[in-house]
Amino acid sequence: MPKIIAIQDDLKPLGKELEARGYEVVDENYAKEVDAILYDSNHSSLSYLENFDNVIDMDRGALIINVANKNIQDIIYAIEKRAYESLF
Repeated sequence: MPKIIAIQDDLKPLGKELEARGYEVVDENYAKEVDAILYDSNHSSLSYLENFDNVIDMDRGALIINVANKNIQDIIYAIEKRAYESLF
């Protein structure tokens, strides 16, 4: 089953790249759980993540990835390895 990745609207080109690699990409209106939430800190703040309150599995969690200054390989690595960096 493909991983479900939520993105903010201005990341649609990245979403297309992820879809081409087999991921299911959804937006902030998606009403089911997701594996990862992607955002760009250069164009939004962490308060944007409140839009995704309803998609986080409280037992397993969702990985939150800041895609600013990351290439597609870095993003896929973070998704697959559930690797993350400090938010601060």
